[in-house]
Amino acid sequence: MTARHQIWLLSALAIGAFFGLRSLPDTQCAFLHADHQPVISQGVEFCGVNEEANFYSPKALQFPVKLELEFTDNGKSGSLRLIGEEGRPLLPYEVAVSHTQKVHLHLRQVTGRKGYIHLHPTASDDGTWRFELPTGFTEGNPGGQFQAYVDFVTVRAGRVLLAEATASLEVRSLPKPPLPSRNEVKAVTLSTSQTGKSALLRVTLAAPVGSPPLKLQPLMASLGHAVLFGDATTQPGYAHMHPSLEGGEYDANPTLSFRLRLPKPGHYDLWLNISDGAEDYLLVPLEVTP
Repeated sequence: MTARHQIWLLSALAIGAFFGLRSLPDTQCAFLHADHQPVISQGVEFCGVNEEANFYSPKALQFPVKLELEFTDNGKSGSLRLIGEEGRPLLPYEVAVSHTQKVHLHLRQVTGRKGYIHLHPTASDDGTWRFELPTGFTEGNPGGQFQAYVDFVTVRAGRVLLAEATASLEVRSLPKPPLPSRNEVKAVTLSTSQTGKSALLRVTLAAPVGSPPLKLQPLMASLGHAVLFGDATTQPGYAHMHPSLEGGEYDANPTLSFRLRLPKPGHYDLWLNISDGAEDYLLVPLEVTP
């Protein structure tokens, strides 16, 4: 075999390996970010167990990506673009799967009424990612100011990247309260409330009185997701957490545990995203002390 043929063969193998790796999913946790080691519990493989989360402001960290977000169809849907260092949108093949999805959009409403939704936009070939807002979120929603945070993994970097943006909807009507959570928070404990300390947060849940006991079902390779938001003006940022398996997750009144390095003192909103057969959201207020 001539040198030229060897070069062509090696090049073809390299290209084939690149496209092969690019197509592999990350649902087994460790392919692109090795610190997400899978844990098997009751025959189900979970990702991101026993990780300690940190509270981040993506803009302050200056990640090399810019988030552009807008609402469409009178606030019933929207789209976003992730602008990379080259000044162009990231294309679908450049974004890997993380926790069973490519892009995690955390959309928080801060005026008009308080709300949160965890969405997974779908991509077009031009790098536009579109999403629909659930009816329960849009019905009676008066509009207002929104904070948007995204986390995702690029094939090139092989690590989680963060971005944030703000968006607004014109005030359309008098505010109505969002649909109540189907389930309820029975108890919340923090091993410490002091800023800068590593805390274990345990949230005990229950189904409404008269309903069958709450049984948590896997949601995006986890038994739930939690997002901590600071004050929109004085402490913008968020932490995206996954439960640790500390015990009590499968009880009739299940308890979810999260490890978090507490941010600066202040008031924070913790939104818990679980599945009891369909997605449900519960709000837990937290106070961090000096």
